Amino acid sequence: MRYVVLLAFLLALMPSLLQAQAGDGRIYVRRIEFLGTDQINDDVLRRELSQLEGTHINTVALEQSRLRLERLPYVERAQMAQRPVKDSPDQVDVLITITEAPAREYRVGGAYSESLRVSGYAFFIDENLFGTGQRFLARVEASEFHTAAQLSHTDHFVGSNRISRTIALSSRRFDQLTADTTELDGDLARAGLEFGYQVAERQAVHLGLALQDTELTTGPLASSQLENWVRNNGNPAVQGNESSTDYLIAEIMIGWHHDTRDKKVFPNAGVEQLLSLKAAVPGSEIEYYAINYKLSKYWHLNGGWTAKIKTNLGFGAKYGSKTSSLAPNLNWFAGGPDSVRGYRENRLGPKDSLGNPYGGNLNFSTQFELMMPLPKKWQKHTRIGLFYDIGNVFSTENVSFQDDDGQSLDYTFKMSELRQSAGVAAQILIPIGLLRLSYGVPLNAEDNNSNRFLRDDIERFQIAIGVEF
Repeated sequence: MRYVVLLAFLLALMPSLLQAQAGDGRIYVRRIEFLGTDQINDDVLRRELSQLEGTHINTVALEQSRLRLERLPYVERAQMAQRPVKDSPDQVDVLITITEAPAREYRVGGAYSESLRVSGYAFFIDENLFGTGQRFLARVEASEFHTAAQLSHTDHFVGSNRISRTIALSSRRFDQLTADTTELDGDLARAGLEFGYQVAERQAVHLGLALQDTELTTGPLASSQLENWVRNNGNPAVQGNESSTDYLIAEIMIGWHHDTRDKKVFPNAGVEQLLSLKAAVPGSEIEYYAINYKLSKYWHLNGGWTAKIKTNLGFGAKYGSKTSSLAPNLNWFAGGPDSVRGYRENRLGPKDSLGNPYGGNLNFSTQFELMMPLPKKWQKHTRIGLFYDIGNVFSTENVSFQDDDGQSLDYTFKMSELRQSAGVAAQILIPIGLLRLSYGVPLNAEDNNSNRFLRDDIERFQIAIGVEF
């Protein structure tokens, strides 16, 4: 009996003895080498790796490393290969061949939209500044109504491979917010510092602080709403027929970004979400907050069809007693390619005393699209489909609106005031940007209302070029 027990014990122990004799059976990575890199520093690539030297080789970590490398804007392709180490059967070297993509982009072009009319822009972006993986941006824009300039620098790794830092300076001048709004002169100068933290593979949170100096001026033909805001907020001054105010604010910004789209241009699957909160720090010369949520979600459907939903929710308001309402230049507008197609761009919602759009502090719009399958050679630059849109903007603060007869107008939120439309749309990628065409049929327009302050402006065919830059 004792021999049977001893034999059973030896048989149970045999696999462990054999494994100890042959080692643990794992293959380890001795060295990781990058090939084909001329413009990218070695450490910029290594910080993207999930597979590390000195650890056992892991196919999941290798694939994750490849994907992270190829998400870098200056890497077109990363190819993985393994090379055995001579006289070391349990070791390999990992060779990663990098095909670099252009890191610098220069562009001068134009754009068109109903709200901004013809505009021009020029920009320079270096995604890999001096080979460090840092980003530098310089941009200028100009249209009939506004000019703007911006400089920014982003270091994607500040003390940790999960923390980024962006420093930005910008200046903006306008004499109208859109083509249809009442004249309002504005000068804004802004300096900001923002940190980002990568909480997951495709998810980040942001925290920033900015200082902004603003001056707003109204002329003799200003609407009563603009005149009242300028004369009752910030540091107002009146000289002849002009009223002006200037104010300095410190603004805190908190954001969350989640992006699982399969590609950034014409995606077919995945979701992108952005949630942002900005607020003037208590003690600023005006006090307000604004919350904005944006969602874009894509689905593959049978037969090569793609479904998309795009939602934009925004709400802003003043707080404290020294500010009367959200500043006019912070209001949202609705109607047109970015919200409810088939209605004239930015003409929905509250109208000021001159009958021009004033915008609102509450915004809601959703666009549903069903994009049809196209031949493969067209898929990279063209999309065509059907759409259904719903949305509007509303005013929930103490801004007074009246019609020509002096009757008060109510622009607060009502489900019945959500405008709807349906139609066909096309998007075409052209050298100067994205060309968007749509023909929309309004489903519940108030285009025959006898009160011009409640009447909707219809525009079935709409075109916009380059406005997503």
